[in-house]
Amino acid sequence: MQTLLQIFQETKEVLCEYDYYIHTQKRILHLTNSEIKIPHLMGMQYLGKPNQFTGDFGAYAIKKQRVTMESVEKLVRKYYKTEEKQRRMLEMIHRKLDNLAELGQMFSSYSKLYLYEKEKNKESEFQSDYLLVHETGKKILHLGLVRSESGKGLYHCNSFMTTYQNDRDRDSFFRDLPYRYDITRIVKENKDTKLKEVIYQSMEAEQREQA
Repeated sequence: MQTLLQIFQETKEVLCEYDYYIHTQKRILHLTNSEIKIPHLMGMQYLGKPNQFTGDFGAYAIKKQRVTMESVEKLVRKYYKTEEKQRRMLEMIHRKLDNLAELGQMFSSYSKLYLYEKEKNKESEFQSDYLLVHETGKKILHLGLVRSESGKGLYHCNSFMTTYQNDRDRDSFFRDLPYRYDITRIVKENKDTKLKEVIYQSMEAEQREQA
């Protein structure tokens, strides 16, 4: 079993060493992240007091191993009183932790980009502006993207969820979303060297280039 620190470091290599440019026919989303986003993707917001282990302190606590895989269960059992609530929280956290290793696939696979309209889905708990969905075998990976306040067209990851094909509500995160855009291309850019690489291109985009 991987440690929290190992999961954190592997996720950081994917999300923080590179920027991603997600192209659709309508727009380009520039995705950039820092390590302070990672604890939330790992489900650490469900430990302890609200958001105690997210952001700067969450990243610090994981790197210094003040919170570990062993302490996750202890914290859940301390702050959630009923056994059913503890079971559901632990299942939610482990679904994130067990599948974060597959995050890199979402930028080089045949995925779909969904636009989330908050105004039309006020009752939804899903708080992202865009949702990147990738079906991989029995799993459906969902990566939420939220607009940055620092620049137009700039986005950050703010959520990561996994459902399974045999789940009754496997499509609950995108079932009622009003718009879906096909991804035509994804470009990865190294933050240090600024070298760019096309890591995904749809068949339609390839055919247009050949033509």
